[in-house]
Amino acid sequence: MDVEELACKMRLRAIKIEDEIGPNERQQHLVEQERLEALQKLYFNAGRWAGGARDRIAKEAYQKIALGA
Repeated sequence: MDVEELACKMRLRAIKIEDEIGPNERQQHLVEQERLEALQKLYFNAGRWAGGARDRIAKEAYQKIALGA
């Protein structure tokens, strides 16, 4: 299969899927995505603290996870 043809099919499929999703579902997806990104940042920074980084952001993230605060 040609790369251009595959890209065209993927774009058309994405447009079709986007049309099927309603505005409420799209908004809910964005909120879930934001929450996931915030959680990933929290775990990343807590891991930095556990690995030896000693800055405020890493310390606060570690405390939120370790202490549940």
